Amino acid sequence: MFSGVAARYDKINRAMCFGLDRIWRGALATAAIRLANSPTPKIADFACGSGDVSLEIAKRSPAAKITGVDFCAEMLSIAEGKIRRAGFSDRVEFLMRDCLNSGLPAESFDSLTVSFGFRNFQNRQAGLAEMARALKKGGALCILEVSRAGGILESAQSFFMGCVVPAIAGVLGGNKADYQYLAKTTSEYPRPSEIEKMLCNAGFGGVCVRKFGCGLVALTTAVKK
Repeated sequence: MFSGVAARYDKINRAMCFGLDRIWRGALATAAIRLANSPTPKIADFACGSGDVSLEIAKRSPAAKITGVDFCAEMLSIAEGKIRRAGFSDRVEFLMRDCLNSGLPAESFDSLTVSFGFRNFQNRQAGLAEMARALKKGGALCILEVSRAGGILESAQSFFMGCVVPAIAGVLGGNKADYQYLAKTTSEYPRPSEIEKMLCNAGFGGVCVRKFGCGLVALTTAVKK
């Protein structure tokens, strides 16, 4: 599915988020740099997709070294093109790996990001364990993801993701079924209290949640104990 949407992924994302995803990803990049607490941070970007977060980190921290991980070759090809055109190839590398088994050296990163990819992990608890393994003690995990808003907003979110987003994708040349799948993963994503419990079970503490878009998107940060 991700191979199929890669060519139109950025365009559809911009449209379905009304361009606000740029602001949210900027906030994610800023948090990852700040919480890395290092003049020369090593930052991993899991489920990096088309590379927007890796690019934002490289722009905002000239001393950062970034490793993007994703299992989709087509997405990584787009990401590599962005980094090359921006002139950051010496500081950003991409690896085609499964985020549940990344093969990255243990305890080697100051912070780690995931942007709208965590809900697609087949086993989220195993994913958190793998991310904890790659982080140094005191390293920060920063997850930007959809959030179950609750109440009437959750009904509106369900309608938007289930009906409006697939329609936008169709107009822009995408496959509606692919984005109906994304709506399903949104509706099945755990609530914030469940995410916090999962983080604690994976060895993280200091969980902090910042909401965006009327509570429909959340930036969750935590520190490896």
